[in-house]
Formats: sequence, structure tokens, C-alpha cells
Amino acid sequence: MMRCERCAALVRTRSRVVPGAGAMPATVAFVGLAPGRFGGDRTGVPFDGDRSGAMLRRMIRIAGLRRVFITNVVRCNPRDAAGRNRDPAAGEIANCRGHLRAELELARPRIVACLGKVAWRELAGRAAPFTPEAPRLATVGGMRLFAMYHPAYVIRGAYPESSYARDFARLADLVRSPAASGRAVAPD
Repeated sequence: MMRCERCAALVRTRSRVVPGAGAMPATVAFVGLAPGRFGGDRTGVPFDGDRSGAMLRRMIRIAGLRRVFITNVVRCNPRDAAGRNRDPAAGEIANCRGHLRAELELARPRIVACLGKVAWRELAGRAAPFTPEAPRLATVGGMRLFAMYHPAYVIRGAYPESSYARDFARLADLVRSPAASGRAVAPD
């Protein structure tokens, strides 16, 4: 993974490859979109060093979640022609699919929290509705998935922080429930 050069555009724009980080085995794996240019691309740690990372880590702490693993759908920062973050292309996501699968197999989380629609569609499938306003546990391919907004969406004011904190509290309740005692398996 650290020497991956499958995506020419990402190789040109990234500062580094950013693998997932955290506890193994994990109670929760948070899967975001991609390392941010002000965060993971600079620090080498997903959701670290930027506002989205600060929001995510604060919500994890407030909810009392322990043994978390944090990663992204892609491992390199995708940038547009102006140097701003952009969503990864379908081919870039496909090229990183094996890396995500391997990380989830190692982390063996009880629940995978998908941060945003791209992460949700990658793990739940394109047909699965993304409904973070009414989050509930969905089991897809042996994985227990929980849809959540990406922290950047909350920072932009598109979703109330108090509602986001409530979603994290629900996630913590699910982690502590007997039904979440098993480990998720990565998709094929």
C-alpha cells in the first residue's frame, strides 16, 4: 500500500500514502472519503491535523468510544486543478478497494461507521439508501454498517452539531449492545 502507484493523478497530488490507524481489533472503524490536504496528507494519519479530524475525534471522545480504527476509502489526497480537495474518481476508489478490505479484515470492527455517502456506497452498495438523519445499523455482506455524515458536512453547517453528537451517542449504544458483540467481516 505504501508504494502504491495505481492512480497517476493521485501520485502527482499526494504528499504521502495515508493508511488507516487505530486499534486492532476495533470496536468501531470509521471510514471517510480521502485524506485531506490540510490533515492526513500532511500528517500521515487519517483525520488528523484538520478541522474534520478535530470534529471526529471530539465526537468519539464525547461518546466515550474506545478502540476505534480510522481510515478512508482512498489512501491519497485527490486534488482538483486549483489544488483543492476533490472527490476521488470511481477508478481511484476501485484501485484502493483491496487496501480498504485488508484494513477492515485486520481491524475486525464490530461496527463500521461510514462517514458520508461515498463511504456508504462503497461498503453498503449503490442501491442502499444513505439515511444518516435516521441512523440505524444495517448488515451488508456480514458487516454491520452505520451511516453518518462526514464531519466536514457538519462543520459547513449543513447538519447540526447537536444532532451529530446524538448520532455518535446512538453509535456508542449500539457498540455496547449484546447484538454488536461479534466482529464484522470485510466485503468480498
